[in-house]
Amino acid sequence: MSDLLLVTGGTGLTGSTVALLAARQGRAVRALVRSRDGVDPLTAAGVEVRVGDVTRPDTLDDAMAGVSQVINTAAVLSGTWLRATPEEMWAVNHDGALNVLDAAARAGVSRCLHIDSNSIWDTAATLTERSPLIPVTELDSPYVAAKRAAYAGALHRAMRGQDIVFVTPGAIYGPGVFADRALDPTCFTRTALRGIRGELDTYLAFPMMWTYVADLAEIVLRALDHGQVGQRYLALGRLEDVSSLAGYCNQAAELAGSSHRVRDVGPTDPDAPAIGTMRQFAERPYATPLFDDTRTVSALGYGSTPRAEALAVTVAWLRAQESICEEPG
Repeated sequence: MSDLLLVTGGTGLTGSTVALLAARQGRAVRALVRSRDGVDPLTAAGVEVRVGDVTRPDTLDDAMAGVSQVINTAAVLSGTWLRATPEEMWAVNHDGALNVLDAAARAGVSRCLHIDSNSIWDTAATLTERSPLIPVTELDSPYVAAKRAAYAGALHRAMRGQDIVFVTPGAIYGPGVFADRALDPTCFTRTALRGIRGELDTYLAFPMMWTYVADLAEIVLRALDHGQVGQRYLALGRLEDVSSLAGYCNQAAELAGSSHRVRDVGPTDPDAPAIGTMRQFAERPYATPLFDDTRTVSALGYGSTPRAEALAVTVAWLRAQESICEEPG
């Protein structure tokens, strides 16, 4: 009998993509979801579904029964169009992540994988698998604070002997089987749609790393299989695809045949937009090159999809959802 893999956040864009790829690879997969409503895309693929909540430790022991591997993708996303409170951020992104790891330890799970965030790493020097955490500053958002603390807690557990590996993604985008989750206001798939539909005119210019969700799923599963305990692996897309958010949106618009373009502006420009907690990234220093994922590519044997190719797939998916043709709202 094959090992049983538990994926938390099973209906999220990342979680569902990971679970479905794992099932296609012939793995036995269980997904943790908060409700059974609308989970047919998972069950149709042979994914077992268990109801639970990472913020409620009492629901996790049942989900861990018989599990040998865990991938924690459950997270509350941040960004310009954030709707979650700081308390919700901490409850899911910190407490929830550590609840999952502790439940896995109680169940004797042999390996865990934790997905952190590129926002918690110091970009003043070229970002690598060994970069330091960004220092605590007044620029911290609740998202950065919770994700950084969760990484520290997970690393502490790894240093005490729990088998945990880490994957760092960039800005995640791409199609998903749960369209409402892929088009959540905080998801970068929705951001591309905003650019295509002319809902976004300007955005602060700072470099961003773009992660196609299908690539992230592949890297996560390879790191689960081949990663070393306590080590971190990068899923940041291709270096040549680093761009501002405007550059990302404009590439999507061009592929969609939209004439709208988003304009880069600086934080001191008179028409600088209010972008909420994302403004912190316009205040950070960035190295050139921004990142170097040589160790990850060598260890896992996987190279990321060119963004133009991945965005073409995403735009085709948006057309299939009829999202591009909807009136802005």
